[in-house]
Order: sequence, then structure tokens, then C-alpha cells
Amino acid sequence: MSRPATSVSVLTPSFNQARWLGDAIASVRSQTYPSIEHVVLDGGSTDGSLQLLSEAERPHFVWESGPDRGQSDAINKAFARSSGDIIGWLNSDDAYFTRDVVARVVEIFDAEPEVGVVYGHAARVDAEGNVLYVLWVPPAATRLLARGYNPVRQPAVFVRRSALGREMLVDLDFDYMMDRELWLHLSRRTRFSRLDRILAVDRHHALRKSWARRDLRDADRELLQERYAIPITAPPRLLRQGVALALRVGGLMKVTDAAHGGDAIPTPPTAMAKVAARQIAHLQRLRPGEG
Repeated sequence: MSRPATSVSVLTPSFNQARWLGDAIASVRSQTYPSIEHVVLDGGSTDGSLQLLSEAERPHFVWESGPDRGQSDAINKAFARSSGDIIGWLNSDDAYFTRDVVARVVEIFDAEPEVGVVYGHAARVDAEGNVLYVLWVPPAATRLLARGYNPVRQPAVFVRRSALGREMLVDLDFDYMMDRELWLHLSRRTRFSRLDRILAVDRHHALRKSWARRDLRDADRELLQERYAIPITAPPRLLRQGVALALRVGGLMKVTDAAHGGDAIPTPPTAMAKVAARQIAHLQRLRPGEG
């Protein structure tokens, strides 16, 4: 008798993100892996998101809309409604890169039961979906986490539910670095495994919280430092630039994949030279000792 297929739940918090929500939904729906539920928690949008959600209704697609206490609350509400063995967290302005992402991730979880987290690289795109550069993640990401860096890209992460060890997915005390707190929590409980592929689209636009709410970042940094006793405060500039430089050099190895674009949503192919030039431009801005 064969065992039941590993089930996957993808959680999407959303608020007034109709411009990109359709891409997030489409990238989940296009996955080749058959056992996926998608849970979307909308915070009471007024921009057309509800129509998108209504039109997307189908088996294994769950959504609700109403007031919440912010992104962390919405994520936890989605988590409470989910049932999957494996959890993906995909914000409404992000998307999966290729149609086989979930299938490849489940292969690792099934083959390595001691692994609690699978993560990969992401393609940074602009508001229109054009690839800008690659957000490369090293195989030993947990070592950097323990030293105060966060190379892990949230839309390119999947978590085994049984490895979580708590009833909520993210800690409500955090409004900005809830993902970083989750990685730190998990790094002390389970093993991380890198899938050396671009797994997700990480969309860069002026409305994303990392640009609009930097006040929340500073408060969360202090709380992380207190709770996990790691050097969350900025390391010396030379060391900080050196780490960033190494990560972006790593991204050069994935430029070809990024330039070809993904097939989970329409990602316009970009000339490889353009993507490489953008990656190199970031290297030049981060040469240790300069600036």
C-alpha cells in the first residue's frame, strides 16, 4: 500500500495588491505537483482584489477577506486554515518562478525526512515583471543567520509543518522581520537544505514594506537581538560589504536561468547581458572599502 502524497499548503497574505495578486495565484495554480492547497487571507481590500479572488475559486483554493492586525496576523490566520504537510509563504506581490518548483521541493522533503526547511534562490523583478538580478543564497545560510545576516528569501522557502514546534507560523511580536525570526527559530530546531535553483520571483516596487516602513525594521532588530542573542546590529562596514559582495557574485552563476524567465507566470525573457550588467553593477557598488 503506497503512502499518501505529501500535501502542500501555500499561504498568501494580501491587502490592496490586485495589480500582482493574479500572478501569485496563477503561479500556484500552474504547479505540476497535484496536492496543493492555496490559502489567501485578504485584509479587506478595496482595489479589485475581491473580484480576482472570487474568479479564482476552485477546489483547494481557500480565501477570506476582512480586517486583520497586520501581515503577521494574516499569515497566521492562513496557517490556521491550512492542512498541508509542507508550508510555502508567498506574498501577493511575489510568485513562483517555474511550474515544477513545488514538485522539486517535495522530492527533497520526501527523500530527506530530517530536513525541515528547503530554500532556494529568487529572481528580483520590477513592478512589470522584468528580471533585474538574481538573489543568490548560499548552501550554509544558517551560519550567516547566526551571525546577524539574512540571505534567505521568503518566497523561495518551504517549511515542514512538523518541524515548526509552535502553533503559529510567525511571531505576532514582529511586524517587519517576522520571516527572519522564523528562520532563526527553525535553525535551532531542524536542518535546512538548499535547492540550487531559482524558485521564486521577488518583486521590487515602491510600495513594498521594506521601503515604506523602515521604522518597523529598527524596532524588530532590537527585539531579535534581545531574543536570540545574535549580532543583529550592523557589523563593521567592511565585513558587511564583503558578505553582500559574495552573495552577488554567486548570483552571476544563475544569470542565464534568470534571463530566460520562468514559466509559472509570464516573465518576459531578458537579454542575458542586461541581467549580468545589473548583477555586476551591484558588485561595483559593494566593493569592500569603498563608499
